[in-house]
Amino acid sequence: FSAPSRKGDKRWYWYYNSGLQPQSVLYRSIDENLPDFSKTEGAGGEVFFDPNLLSDDGTAAIATTAFSEDGEYFAYGISLSGSDFFTAYVRKTSVPYRAIDGKRPDVDEGIVDTLRYIKFSSLEWTLDNKGIFYQRFPDRESHGALGSDKAGTETEVDRNAMLMYHRLGTPQSEDVLVWKDDENPEWLFGAQATEDGKYIALYTHKDTSRKNKLWITELAKNDIGLNMNWLKLIDNYEAEYSILGNDGPVLYLQTNKDSPRDKVVSVDISQNSPVFKDVIPEDPEATLVSASLVGGHLVVVYSRNVQDELYLYTKSGEKLQRLAEDFVGSIVATAREKETWFFVTTTGFTTPGIIYRYDFNAPEDARWTTHREVKIKGIKADDFLVHQEWYTGKDGTRIPMFIVRPKDIKKDGTASALQYGYGGFSYSVGPAFSATILTYIKAYGAIYVVANIRGGSEFGEEWHLAGTRERKVNVFDDFIAATEHLTKTGWVAPGKVAINGASNGGLLIAACLNRAPQGTFGAGVADVGVLDMLKFADFTIGRAWTSDYGDPHVAEDFDFIYPISPLHNIPDQELPPTLLLTADHDDRVVPLHTFKHTAALQHKLANNTHPLLVRIETSAGHGAGKSTEKKVSEAADKWSFVAYSLGLQWREEGTQEGKSKRDEL
Repeated sequence: FSAPSRKGDKRWYWYYNSGLQPQSVLYRSIDENLPDFSKTEGAGGEVFFDPNLLSDDGTAAIATTAFSEDGEYFAYGISLSGSDFFTAYVRKTSVPYRAIDGKRPDVDEGIVDTLRYIKFSSLEWTLDNKGIFYQRFPDRESHGALGSDKAGTETEVDRNAMLMYHRLGTPQSEDVLVWKDDENPEWLFGAQATEDGKYIALYTHKDTSRKNKLWITELAKNDIGLNMNWLKLIDNYEAEYSILGNDGPVLYLQTNKDSPRDKVVSVDISQNSPVFKDVIPEDPEATLVSASLVGGHLVVVYSRNVQDELYLYTKSGEKLQRLAEDFVGSIVATAREKETWFFVTTTGFTTPGIIYRYDFNAPEDARWTTHREVKIKGIKADDFLVHQEWYTGKDGTRIPMFIVRPKDIKKDGTASALQYGYGGFSYSVGPAFSATILTYIKAYGAIYVVANIRGGSEFGEEWHLAGTRERKVNVFDDFIAATEHLTKTGWVAPGKVAINGASNGGLLIAACLNRAPQGTFGAGVADVGVLDMLKFADFTIGRAWTSDYGDPHVAEDFDFIYPISPLHNIPDQELPPTLLLTADHDDRVVPLHTFKHTAALQHKLANNTHPLLVRIETSAGHGAGKSTEKKVSEAADKWSFVAYSLGLQWREEGTQEGKSKRDEL
């Protein structure tokens, strides 16, 4: 389940999945009162929107949602078969979409509007409930008719994005063009309305770097369209800026301007020459992950050594207190500026989720309460141990890793390991819960390792940049060094480390298999990887990744890209058992990356002793929106492949003895 939120109809809404439902269901309270889940089992409330009724196989997923300020309308995007493209619908909240007497309802009942060709976009209502800002791309015949799942199967470059305004009750053909840039057809746009409805902000991104333009205007003083009078607050790509909220003309923002670990600033846009002022200066020892305005305060999440910390500040930047001091893991705060409460979701490697509520209006000793806790049958946190340790990379850099293991696994050099990494795009890999991973390591007596290699944002923007462009080799070397550390320090047996990563992490796995000395790894599993580094920029959204990878069409960049491209650097040596995964509707990292690399591996290493295989999922994309059934099937295939490749034995409950997976198969 998710943290609840109260909408304009005064009802509370939250997501819930009973366990094996293909997609989580959106529920709501039956009145203005939030159910007391200390006394209520199951979902609570009533079903408001059940996406599982949209398809027979669970492949229709909610991509984004937005309620009108008055709560009368619900806008939501539906992605089919995992595509990044989605179609948005607006329906009345008075007409829920749920089963009636066990039968599927009429999907069109209650729908007011339909908007197509949307990708990488939120749905942003104006405060007057009259319309929505959103980003779309030009019509594509390749998408077929409404309801077809052909979107996601094309490879053409995403160009000519347009920021549009849709007026409620009108056809999409009458939507108003707000902004586009014909001279820069690959730039992307986003809109954000302040909670008081006074301002609308326009964000422009040229790639995936943490840099954006930021323009803002007062809605009441403009006719929505191309001639809106924008204050170009940030009109270059020098840093990243995101608005947290406002007090009239004073905006609060999070930025990495001159602060690689981020800070909170304010700026008064009513001034002739607005000046940014630090509210919460950069902490050189911790990375500011998020900040939210709520109840006249700032709720701030920091990451210190890849472990989150939660703080309350005044709006003037005075630190008041730390919350959840004893928790070790990942923290997400859910808040709205105008409310007097917020919710906090905590997760860890052995903690599936606890949601807390903080209420400013409650007595001081009763402000922090437990709202709900996830409980999963068959998995006990006390059966596992988690710790963090540091190792030294090839160039001397100190790098942290998390190690998760069953309590009975000793550091005696006999265990196997499943090692995960990402290392790119300023994405930090913090503690996260996975029932399949815990089941795997318990059943096979293995350890699970997360290496927080460079390229992510674990230690701010400098850590990210140290793993980009000509420095991308640092990412691979960091990951290989993690495996070497595990064997040298006696955690695992030589050749018993299986490595896994997805997307940019799939590139990581394929590159490390090519790069590491023979025998370093026992198996490799690369999910939806970027494997043809000379062509990635030519398909869908790939050109946006040049900020991390460099541009293969630029001679200087080509020189450092070619030597690390997995497809072009398959070694003349035995590779360990290798499994590549892709999906037929992946329109982010298109399947041809995996197809080409599989063909190249099987051709060049035709006599490889170990299997070099590919798994192709159907009616699925890059990962988002994948049904529970497909997730379970994929996990079973991946970890069975690893167990078989490493010759592991399934351990009976409470014993260290078991049957070899090779014997089973």
